[in-house]
Amino acid sequence: MTKHRQPARWKYLINGLVLLAPVWFLYDRLTPAPLPAPWPEHRAGPVTAAPRPLDDGPPHRHDGMFVKDFRVRLCEGCAARIRSAHLRAAPAPPTIPADAAGVLHGHGAARHVHAPYPPQPGADDRLWLTVQTWDGEVHHASWPLPERP
Repeated sequence: MTKHRQPARWKYLINGLVLLAPVWFLYDRLTPAPLPAPWPEHRAGPVTAAPRPLDDGPPHRHDGMFVKDFRVRLCEGCAARIRSAHLRAAPAPPTIPADAAGVLHGHGAARHVHAPYPPQPGADDRLWLTVQTWDGEVHHASWPLPERP
């Protein structure tokens, strides 16, 4: 009579955890985090806009500069009045940049932007929306930057 060896239970437990790990990571990736609240709506000439950060985190590096991602909701029908629009954090209203840094892109009333943003915002820094209309006029709107802990 031979004695049968029972396999160790801990091996089955580890195998079960290894099989469940992909399910957990897939669930985690497919369950989005809630978006922060939108900032108040402000007017820039003939356009009203409300930016909404896509996360509460600090700015991240993108194309060699620090940026923060925003979704900007424009008023109904305002997109047709805009030739170009740029969003960036700065102490004073910026001019329209020669490059595409901070340009609002997308279609419809909700636009996306990688806004240039300082890694450590100063007390004078604000989020500036610069809008150029089709007749060449430039308008600005600004929001105070939230305090970082």
